[in-house]
Amino acid sequence: MSTAHASSSALHPATLCIHAGWRATPERKDVVLPIAQAATFLLDDASYAAMLEGRIDEAEIYTRLGNPTLDAVQTKLAALEGAEHALLFASGMAAIHAALLSRVRTGSRVVAQKELYGSAWDLLENFLRPLGVATEFVELNDPAARKAALAQGCDVVYCESVSNPTLAVADLPAIAKEARAAGAVTIVDATFATPLLQKPLELGADLVVHSATKYLAGHSDVIGGVVLGSRERLKPVYRWLQLAGGCMDPHAAFLLDRGLKTLPLRMKAHVENACELARFFGRHPKVERVLYPGLESHPSHGRARTLLAGPGGMVSCVVRGGDAAALACLRRLKLALEASSLGGAETLVSAPFNTSHARLSPAQRAAAGIPPGFLRISAGIEDARDLVRDFEQALAG
Repeated sequence: MSTAHASSSALHPATLCIHAGWRATPERKDVVLPIAQAATFLLDDASYAAMLEGRIDEAEIYTRLGNPTLDAVQTKLAALEGAEHALLFASGMAAIHAALLSRVRTGSRVVAQKELYGSAWDLLENFLRPLGVATEFVELNDPAARKAALAQGCDVVYCESVSNPTLAVADLPAIAKEARAAGAVTIVDATFATPLLQKPLELGADLVVHSATKYLAGHSDVIGGVVLGSRERLKPVYRWLQLAGGCMDPHAAFLLDRGLKTLPLRMKAHVENACELARFFGRHPKVERVLYPGLESHPSHGRARTLLAGPGGMVSCVVRGGDAAALACLRRLKLALEASSLGGAETLVSAPFNTSHARLSPAQRAAAGIPPGFLRISAGIEDARDLVRDFEQALAG
């Protein structure tokens, strides 16, 4: 199967979402990317050599090592991100796992943002630490704290471009610059931003990861992840993919490609609806605090205006009365759904204490900026007026 590796520098993101990676030709007339639903392929010397040399998109031997459908979607994602290449994984956590494990070994030290997705924190704290990889969780946006942490030696700096769930916007130019000076690789989870709102590689990051389950696929029907960067940086990640085996299925890649075609349209609606919900929460007496980078009240508002093309589709708030009150409000919703994911067409709401950050103690959640009563809202693409009415009746109850 031939894929289009056409130059993308002159094309805008909405065009890349449609045309990068695969285009019909007189030789292969499929307008839609075909699914190469094969586990193995005819072996030849060129493919075998490509696998041994780590040439990611040429090793069509076995789908764990390379697959034409995955190659096409990787090309599209790399074009969107402004990366040399991309590697698809079976989940966002598989992508995070591979990116980190490709850079650390026993005795390594990681400096990580203290506000992280709960499973990323769990991986660093409860899996890698017992294996001899130490992690210090710090406020990376605090120059003094960042400098002190890096001064102790560091192999990897890990952060989220927009943190989960407090929506703090990372000062990526400063973080990446100081990490590089300290000899560390910067890995950024840019799931909440997507390539449409931010390209961390342009801001100095070395590797970017996304949970493709979320906005990239966009329909709550795909599990996937991606790591992006230079080919050289991706070689050890590809090696980890080979040995850990967390490869994406070709049909999932096909669905991801289908979702990417509408990403610009969906992100526009996500952002507009998030803005409406944030304004609504900001004036409601039963909401103690609203966290949204688009509001001037958010600590990262200034960085959001500088480093993001838009404030994003995620909103967080703290309901008066603690976790019990927040959970009661959540379960009175009639349109928005209680679910632990995000980035789908439907509005999803979760309480971090019993989902994404359940493994953290109450004290650890508080230290990460997650007090009792915290709700995380992934604004869908419904009519904003209906969403506001839904939250209004749920809070009134």
